[in-house]
Amino acid sequence: MPLAEFRYIEKALSTLDKERDQLEVISKLLQMEFTEIMNLHTMEYLNITTRVKGRDSLKEKILRQGYYKKYNDPIRLIYQLSDLIGVRIECRFEQDERAIYKVLKKHFNVRNDDGYYYNEMNPNVKLSLDGRQPQKQKNGFKIFRIDGIVTDTNNELPFELQIKSLVNSFWGEIEHKIIYKNYNFLLVDDLLIEMMHSIKNNLALLDKQLLTIYRNVEQRQTDEEYQRRNLEDVMAKMCNDVFAKQLKEQLGMNVNIKKACQTIMKYTFFPNGMLEIQNISDSLIKALERISQISNEQVEFNVPIIFSREPNYTNKFAQIVGPYFRDVMNKEFHWNLFFKILFEIEPQDSVDDFEKFLGFLEQAYQTSSSITRLKKILYSQLEEHADEVMETLMETVAHIIVSIDDVECIYENNITKVASVIADTLRDITAQMTTYDQWLTQKEVVIEDFKQYLLEELS
Repeated sequence: MPLAEFRYIEKALSTLDKERDQLEVISKLLQMEFTEIMNLHTMEYLNITTRVKGRDSLKEKILRQGYYKKYNDPIRLIYQLSDLIGVRIECRFEQDERAIYKVLKKHFNVRNDDGYYYNEMNPNVKLSLDGRQPQKQKNGFKIFRIDGIVTDTNNELPFELQIKSLVNSFWGEIEHKIIYKNYNFLLVDDLLIEMMHSIKNNLALLDKQLLTIYRNVEQRQTDEEYQRRNLEDVMAKMCNDVFAKQLKEQLGMNVNIKKACQTIMKYTFFPNGMLEIQNISDSLIKALERISQISNEQVEFNVPIIFSREPNYTNKFAQIVGPYFRDVMNKEFHWNLFFKILFEIEPQDSVDDFEKFLGFLEQAYQTSSSITRLKKILYSQLEEHADEVMETLMETVAHIIVSIDDVECIYENNITKVASVIADTLRDITAQMTTYDQWLTQKEVVIEDFKQYLLEELS
């Protein structure tokens, strides 16, 4: 006669077998639910999979966790397992894990008495979102792991939701096979742990490298765009060489102006400060001629910049950053240097170029395929009120630029970061606010979150 614990296990396994078909149906419904959520929020992901715990896995867990002593009823035990049903959302990169988690927090926005969150569109699916994410595991590594409950008729069934990037999925498989599925006595466990940490760190580095490559490829969407960016890079280097040489001669020191030149060339290749790929050849010839002239001229650095008239600030964004730029360009060296180079490259009328640059900068923060797509959704939902939403967002960006008080905010790398934050915020707005009244009700919370997100990215 088998031990009492094994009789307990057999009863639990029998219950699992009996309920498996229904559990499989529920797992597929969960798969459909989270697919719909991701699509609703226009969130990119690779795959959503589900599974019901297998017999061997359940048996192993009962023995490992000592459930025979913890739970009297083996039949009810399986309904109390947090990972009875597993849901996994797979994405490309580690940063996508957090983005998906934020989408889930925005979607599951109603809290019940048990501390679980649900969405009114489907109150039968609930997530525990009060805990800190990602969770720190016993091995020291972190994982986005969220407990959930799905209601099936009168029963509440637990499930476990994981969000994993490609490298973390790969890492999970390695760790599971080497550590959890290996019961051999390991004489060199310290060495093994060290090696596993090394593998994980290398995978994290690989994730960052792949992300860099992906962004680079994504930016080269068309041959024309690719050509323009290559020209920008070439001209930025030429600009850097000419001005760096003169700075060294006048000030007696080397000054890093690479990022400044990259941003200025991006502006130069967009006529009239508009982000349109046009007249590339004309812009190239004009820039080449001007840089050639500058190489034979004497540019005066470290002197105030004087405008021939007062600038015209056409919107709230310009009204906030414009006076700030005017003030700081004649106080701080790096600000002065940026606008000095800009006005030397475009020598006709500094105040005209200043106004155009403000327009370019505002548009640059809003330029990405994601923002373009999300703005279309926003305008279809809020119609004429969508302008107010965009103005509020850009006004907030302007205030953040002033508060940070760092020329790095207008460099290309940070322009990209701001665009990403705007896209994430628009994604949340379009998913949750389909009427103007909803925007007015949630405006303060949205803008406060937007501010904090911007500060995190730019600080």
